[in-house]
Amino acid sequence: MKKLLVLSAVALAFTSCSVIKSGTSKSMDIVGSGVIHVPVIADLDVQPAKQQMTKSYTKVLSMETAKNNVIRELLKQYNADVLIEPTFESETKNGTTTITVKGWPASYKNFRQISEKDIQFLEVAPYYLQKATSVSVSEEQGKKKK
Repeated sequence: MKKLLVLSAVALAFTSCSVIKSGTSKSMDIVGSGVIHVPVIADLDVQPAKQQMTKSYTKVLSMETAKNNVIRELLKQYNADVLIEPTFESETKNGTTTITVKGWPASYKNFRQISEKDIQFLEVAPYYLQKATSVSVSEEQGKKKK
């Protein structure tokens, strides 16, 4: 009886179905031959109040990474895309580094294709164009204290 049960289990294992999922997709880079990209313009909705956030770290890989982590947390808290004119204060005492960032959280809105009006503005005042700094930070940088 046991042999029949084992034999049945083995036969069932060999006849069971497995699901295989597959798919294909196509993608194309925006920059490259055969691709023409129309520039996109967006408005910046800056919050009227300057905000701040303070975080403390016992282990910091670098001051720049810690600053970026504090900015990331502030942007997350205020549901913002970018921090305008950030300023930093830091203090290290007994192996704990405390970093405070202050700035105006802002969000991008009203995405649209560039228009003649936008082009005229850019021709008149090209010095208004700025590039945002984009950084990648790791989630954990040691123990955080509040």
